[in-house]
Amino acid sequence: MDKTRKGLAATVAFTLAIAVSHYASAESITVVNQGGSPGDAQKVAVFDPFTEETGIEILVDTYNQELAKIRAQVETGNLIWDVASVHSLNDAIGCDEGLLEPIDWAEHIDESKFEAVGGFTDCGAPYLVSPGALVYDADRWQGDMVPRSWADFWNVEKWPGKRALPFQPDQVLEIALMSDGVAPRDVPKVLAAPGGVDRAFAQLEKIKPHVLWWKSGDESMQLLLTNEVVMGYGWQGRVNVANRSSGRNLKIVWEAGYTSAVIYLAVMAGSPKVEQAIELVKYSLEAQSQARYAEIMGYPPANVDSYAMLSDENRANQPTEYLDRGMMQAGSLYIGFWRDNGDSIRQRFSTFTAR
Repeated sequence: MDKTRKGLAATVAFTLAIAVSHYASAESITVVNQGGSPGDAQKVAVFDPFTEETGIEILVDTYNQELAKIRAQVETGNLIWDVASVHSLNDAIGCDEGLLEPIDWAEHIDESKFEAVGGFTDCGAPYLVSPGALVYDADRWQGDMVPRSWADFWNVEKWPGKRALPFQPDQVLEIALMSDGVAPRDVPKVLAAPGGVDRAFAQLEKIKPHVLWWKSGDESMQLLLTNEVVMGYGWQGRVNVANRSSGRNLKIVWEAGYTSAVIYLAVMAGSPKVEQAIELVKYSLEAQSQARYAEIMGYPPANVDSYAMLSDENRANQPTEYLDRGMMQAGSLYIGFWRDNGDSIRQRFSTFTAR
């Protein structure tokens, strides 16, 4: 009987050892992004090919850029994510607070290919550029009725009806200043100067009764596609996907001025899979990976070498002629301003939209 028990115990132990060994060898990385059509495109263009080439499985979670969720994982040591998609402000704050791993990206990636989008940060690798601009339905508005500026967006007499704007002040205030005649390149300086925030809110007050506030990229397009609004603010990739999936003719007014956010990939501080995470980031920034993603979403690639790989149609839809009309949501002045004043402005914005 004792021999039987010993034999059974040995068999169980051997089976468990095999199971543990198998589990440990099955490598995986968990990435968090904002989901939706950009997340779907990332899976097709990057994650699936990466897994096929390396055998490393990519698990995906979603969030809405809540830095608190990153902070809670790192501070408790209970890491769920290994790589996070972060916008420039969260990249800066997360790096400063030690929530993201500082990495010398020059050891892994040719940084010169990314200078046009502002380059790398201490923690973040620039993955994509996400322009947001004035959007209208070209089958609805034609000729003299085509809006061509943010001043037109504010002109409710000529274009009566609702407008769609994002429920996030770090894009809306910039647009409001453009509508008041501020050149896109000067927006960060004007916004950060005394009276800049008040000036932007004063502009928003003029149009507030005519605004529907959206909280997701999908909602921004739905409002336009169902004609609930006469025009809106939308992200380039969402516009491209909406046109392709619905057979519509939404147009982006690049010449009006637009915001351009840089989205970074960063490794969570304390991740036990830093090496695998770096490999995924490197793969994500390769020219071919970037081109595949750009073809699906229509966003401008961050890697300059990717442009030669894009279709003629894709290149034609890029704001190449209007680069001087773009306002990058990056740089020390812009990031510093929002880092120092973001909480109070968001509280003011929430109160403003609620009353």
